[in-house]
Amino acid sequence: MKVIGEVIDATFAPLGMIQAFVILALILATMVGLYFFVGRPNTLDSESLRKLAKRRGWSVERKMASGGRGYRIEIRPTDGSNWSCEVTRYRNTGKGGHVRKTEFIDPAANLSNAMVVIGPAIPEKEAEAAAMLFGRFGGGLSQMLLSKLLGGDSESVGDLQLVKDADISDATVFATEGTPVDKITAAYTPPLKNWLGTHRDEKAFPILIAGPDHLRIRLRTDADTADSLEAFLDHALTSREALAR
Repeated sequence: MKVIGEVIDATFAPLGMIQAFVILALILATMVGLYFFVGRPNTLDSESLRKLAKRRGWSVERKMASGGRGYRIEIRPTDGSNWSCEVTRYRNTGKGGHVRKTEFIDPAANLSNAMVVIGPAIPEKEAEAAAMLFGRFGGGLSQMLLSKLLGGDSESVGDLQLVKDADISDATVFATEGTPVDKITAAYTPPLKNWLGTHRDEKAFPILIAGPDHLRIRLRTDADTADSLEAFLDHALTSREALAR
């Protein structure tokens, strides 16, 4: 304690009383912010996540990010099914922001030689411009544009085009040629409508990405509590079943 006191005295002695109190207040605010961003959710949710895992037959594991800047929650079934889910929340110090994402993935549920993306409704002119760029440019630019739209890293998007007459409300649909869009939107409409009835935030829109490699359903926010995580997974599993019919 004596050593700590000497360090504090040496640090703040050259400063006036007001400056010292301002610095101490900033340090305290930072510590409180870190607690509410990382520590408090961890304290509140660990037990409820453990109960959720036991009740639903899932494996739920929380992993802290390096340096304590956030965490991931990984969910897998224990019955041998292939799906998985990951909740990501961390502080991106390089870009001065936060990364928050929840993503359900099932590699067994896929489309053969086709791809469709169903995301939140955006103005038609913006959607058309994005689709034109998807079709005109390949590789990194296409992935960057889709990443911006979906709020996450994206796989190759191919020749996605805007589907203007897609029969699904409150959503924008992109698809490659030959994709059975009508069948997919018809299957996804009921679970999406049910979800949007209680989740109106645009970042909580469950973006569907179905392609030849897997099915993804993504939120651009972190469903890190037991209740929000269970609700999202129920939506994802219901959607997967509807799409498989």
